[in-house]
Amino acid sequence: MRRKPSSEQLETPITSLIDVVFQLIIFFVVTAASEKDLVDENVKLAQAKYAKAEQKRAANTIIINVPRDGNVNIAMQPVTPKQLHQILSSSVSKFGNQMTVILRCDGEVLFRDVDRIIQVVGKAGLYRIRISAEALQ
Repeated sequence: MRRKPSSEQLETPITSLIDVVFQLIIFFVVTAASEKDLVDENVKLAQAKYAKAEQKRAANTIIINVPRDGNVNIAMQPVTPKQLHQILSSSVSKFGNQMTVILRCDGEVLFRDVDRIIQVVGKAGLYRIRISAEALQ
């Protein structure tokens, strides 16, 4: 049997470890960005003087954005009231009517637009509706 010369050192192959690290980085970037995509940054929330700020959100939540023009979007995708009803109805059939709907309405949106969305949510069978506002400090 012949021995290897002592000048050579054993090395750990790190090529596969680098691939795993890059996959983990991509996973965390994608999951962190998905939460941000649900919120329309163009919506300037109304200010609430007496409301407590809540940071915790239920897992079964649908966020509906209503910008100043009164158009509705979910995850930055514009939807009509009919499409909104279909989305909510299919969510109710999958997850039940215990889901929470968060309305992120612009502070200057007209109440008739908000009421129209609340009516669609009610017709879909959901009753847990929260209206998001910016808490004053």
